[in-house]
Amino acid sequence: MEAYELIIVGGGAAGMLCAIEAKKSGIKNILVIEKDNILGGALCLGNYNISNELKITGKFYRTYLIEEYERYNIETKLNTMVLKIEENNEVLCTSPANGIEKIKGEKIILANGAKEGSRKAIAMVGSRCAGIYTVGMAKKIFAMDNIIPGRKILIDGWNTLYMIEKELKRSNVEVVGIISDKEEINTYGLTENIYYNYEISNIEGKGRVEKVIISNGEEEVEIECDSILFAKQQLSDGLVAMRSGIKLNPDTTGPEVNDEYMTSKRKVYACGNGIYIHDYIEEIERESVLLIEEIINN
Repeated sequence: MEAYELIIVGGGAAGMLCAIEAKKSGIKNILVIEKDNILGGALCLGNYNISNELKITGKFYRTYLIEEYERYNIETKLNTMVLKIEENNEVLCTSPANGIEKIKGEKIILANGAKEGSRKAIAMVGSRCAGIYTVGMAKKIFAMDNIIPGRKILIDGWNTLYMIEKELKRSNVEVVGIISDKEEINTYGLTENIYYNYEISNIEGKGRVEKVIISNGEEEVEIECDSILFAKQQLSDGLVAMRSGIKLNPDTTGPEVNDEYMTSKRKVYACGNGIYIHDYIEEIERESVLLIEEIINN
């Protein structure tokens, strides 16, 4: 069985920052495991500002981070899904290249990042039809040549609108309305139709979304559209932690950590959006430095 001083689960901003900081601090035997075929996580589609101090997009920051990462020659497994952390800090993972394998880590950092709230996470009935997306999936579709997710889009939520507003404007799609639990939101000029305190009660369509029924408890409104876009608040990804028997924080859905970023499993740490949603990249940068200091000193 392969063994490492430090295994980092997740190759997004937090994972790469921790790996770089660990190398700088003298930890030599490091492995980063990433489920996608490239590093960067959410940075890959981040054409919006992620900084509190400078104007930096996620894509620009990823370019800088990849250059720094490659300087330190950090061992990386791409296309590899971590299933859980077993006893003795053995990481159970799977990949097309190696199948099921176990890798032992003296210490482990969970840097899984965040996941999007979607229809599956919401109590909602209706037809199982095409045209229902999260913001992240819609961004991937917009990134394809001459393809858009829909022409008449209803947006449920507002928390992640900033991530998609450029694509919506550039593609000249019609946003038929935004469902919001907040009366005053930044619509980025996408629509004047704000449905405050409404919820989707039904989705109808044969093959593809045709209309949506929304309700505020007193009245129902029927909205014609061909797509629904969920722009809900992001949630910390606690799936690996849950499978590993690690205590979760019910407020964030990610693993619960103490002041030293350690989880309930000894020598297993967590950081980044995987423990709570950070507003700016500077917060994750500072956190990665503090975490590696804790790992070295304990």
